[in-house]
Amino acid sequence: MYIMPQLLLTNTQYIPHGHCYLWQTPLVGLHVAADTLIAIAYYLIPIFLIYFVRQIDELPFKNIFILFGAFIVSCGTTHLVEIWTLWHPNYWIYGILKAITALISLYTAFSLIPIIPVVINLPSPQHLASLNLQLSEQVIAKDNARQEIERLNLELEKRVDEKTAALVKANQDLQESTRFKEKLTDLTPNILYIFDLKTKRNIYCNPFITELLGYTPTELQKSNNGSIYELIHPEDIETIKKHHERCLNLPDDKYLEVKYRIKNIQGEWHWLHDKNTIFARNLDGKPEQILGIAQDITQTKELNQKLEDKIAVLEKSNQARIKLAKMNEFIQACVSLEEAKTVVADLLKPLFPHTSGVVYLMNNSKNILDAIASWGDLHSEEHLDPKECWAIRCGNSHQAQIHLPGLYCSHVDIHQPSSPTLCLPMIAKGETIGMLHLSFHKLTTIERSIQNLAETVAQNLALSFANLKLQEKLRFQSLRDPLTGLYNRRYLQEALRKEIDRAKRKQQFIGVIMLDVDHFKKFNDIYGHSAGDLVLHKIGEYLLSEVRQYDIPCRYGGEELIIIMPDASIENTVLRAEEIRGGIKKIQLEHEGKTLQSISVSIGVSCFPDDSTDAEKLIQTADKALYQAKEKGRDCVVRC
Repeated sequence: MYIMPQLLLTNTQYIPHGHCYLWQTPLVGLHVAADTLIAIAYYLIPIFLIYFVRQIDELPFKNIFILFGAFIVSCGTTHLVEIWTLWHPNYWIYGILKAITALISLYTAFSLIPIIPVVINLPSPQHLASLNLQLSEQVIAKDNARQEIERLNLELEKRVDEKTAALVKANQDLQESTRFKEKLTDLTPNILYIFDLKTKRNIYCNPFITELLGYTPTELQKSNNGSIYELIHPEDIETIKKHHERCLNLPDDKYLEVKYRIKNIQGEWHWLHDKNTIFARNLDGKPEQILGIAQDITQTKELNQKLEDKIAVLEKSNQARIKLAKMNEFIQACVSLEEAKTVVADLLKPLFPHTSGVVYLMNNSKNILDAIASWGDLHSEEHLDPKECWAIRCGNSHQAQIHLPGLYCSHVDIHQPSSPTLCLPMIAKGETIGMLHLSFHKLTTIERSIQNLAETVAQNLALSFANLKLQEKLRFQSLRDPLTGLYNRRYLQEALRKEIDRAKRKQQFIGVIMLDVDHFKKFNDIYGHSAGDLVLHKIGEYLLSEVRQYDIPCRYGGEELIIIMPDASIENTVLRAEEIRGGIKKIQLEHEGKTLQSISVSIGVSCFPDDSTDAEKLIQTADKALYQAKEKGRDCVVRC
C-alpha cells in the first residue's frame, strides 16, 4: 500500500516534459497556452450539458449526457496534467488519469449501443400526424396529443436555439484560437516555416523571416525563385540534403536538428539552428512536408569563434611561457658565459618557429657586437658596429617590413629573400649587453604578441648574460691577480694539491717553475712603481700567451711567479723554463713615452715526485733553486 503512493508521487527517475522542448520559452509557452485553452473549453462544455439536462425534466437518455460530460471533463483534466508534467514528471498520475478517461470513453461508447435501436424507432412527425387522425374521434386524447405536440415543438425549437448558440460559440472560439495561433507565429522571434520535400521550397513562412533575412514569405514561395538550396552556404548544402533525407524516415513524434548558414537579401550569412518534424504525409504514408523552427545563432557562433581564438592565443602564450621558463632555467644553470653560448640557439629556436636568428654580445670595448649563437639562414653580419643597428641606436625594438626596405638595418643582407626582421636591444641595468635579431620567413607582418614575446626574451637574455658576466668577473677577481691576470696564491695552493692527487692516480710528473724578476727593487727606484707594475703586467701577459692550456701560471707574491706544469718531466720543465727566461728578456717595455731597459728573471725548478710528493715542499724546493740562481749571477735556470 505504501509503494503505490510513493510510485505515483516520485519524480526523481524521470525528466520533466519541458526537456523535450529544450526549455525554449516560446515553445513551452505555446504548449501551455494551447493546453490551457483546450482545458477551459472542455470544462465549459459539461457545464452547458448539465444546464441543458436540468432544463428538460423528461429528457430521454440523461445518463448519456452525464457520461459525455464526465468524458469531456476527464479530457480537459489530461490537458491540465499535460501542463503540470512540463515541470513535474509525475507520469504515473498522468497515466492513471488517461486510463480513467479511456474507461469513461469506453463505457460511454458501449452505453450508446442499446440506445441506438430505440432512437431509430422513435416516432416521426408524420407518424404522429397519422395517430392524430386516428384519435380524432377521441376529443380528450386529441387535445392531449395536440398539447403534447405543441410542447414537443417548443422543446425542439429550444434545442435548435441552444445548438445554434453552441455552434456560434464554437465558431467564435475557433476563430479566436486561429487568431491566437496567427499572432503567436507572427510575434515569435524565430523563423517558422513549412518545407515541401518534393519541390524543395518553403510553402509557408512567418513574417520574422523578413525581419531576419529581408525576404518576404511570398518571395520565398514563388516558383521562379528556384530551390531554397540557392540560399544555403555552399559548404552546408550537402549537410542540408542529408538532413532532408533523414527526415524521410522520421517518426511523427520525433524531431531532427541541424545547423547551417543561409544568405540574407544583402548577401550576408546567418547561422541558423533548425528543428524539424513531420507536418504532412501522402496517401502512402511517406513524408511530404516538414514543419521547422529556425533560431538565429549568428552572434553565438561569432562569440564562440572569438572565444576559441582567445583560447588558442592563451594556449600559444602559455606554451611560449613554458618554453621561456625552460630557456631561463637552462641559462641560469650554466656555470659560464661560454656554456650559455652553446645552448642559447637551441633554446630560442622552438620559441620562434619559421625564423632565422642571431644573438649578439657587446665586446669589452663596447665598439663591436659579436654573434655568439645563430640558427637558420644567417642574413646578418657576424660582427657589426653598434651604429649599424637601429635598435641599439634607439634603445628600443625595431622592425622592418618588406614593403619598407629603407627601414632595414645596414647589417641585414637585403639581397637575400626579403622577410620581416626584428632587432631587439638586450639591456640590463642600463647597460647594453647585446642584441637579438630575428628574421621571419612565413610572415608578412609581425604580430604584436610575437613582438611582446621577443622583447621578453631579449630582456631575460640580457639579465642572464649580465649575471653570467658578473659571476665570471667575481670569479676572476677571486682567483686572479688583478695586475698580472695570473692566478693568485690561494688558487695556486688548491690547484697544486689537486694536480698532485691526479698525478698520483695516473703516475705522471708535475713540473714547478718559480721565477723572480732580477733587480726589481732597483728598477722601481729608477723608473717608479708604475713602471714596476708595467713589468709585472707584461710578464703576466707573456706567460698567459706562452704556457699550455692546462698549465697554471700564478703570482706567488711580490715579483715572484710560479708555473705549475702537469705531466711535465724535470727535463721538459727545465727546457721550458729556459724558453720562458729567453722570451721574457725579449719583452719591450715602454713607459710614459720612454723605452725602458730589458728585464731578466732568475728561475728555480722542482719536480713531482722526484723532489717531493708534498705541495709545500715542492714550492720550497723550487724557491731554494731560485735563490741558487740568484747566487750564480741571476738570469739563469737552476734545479736543486
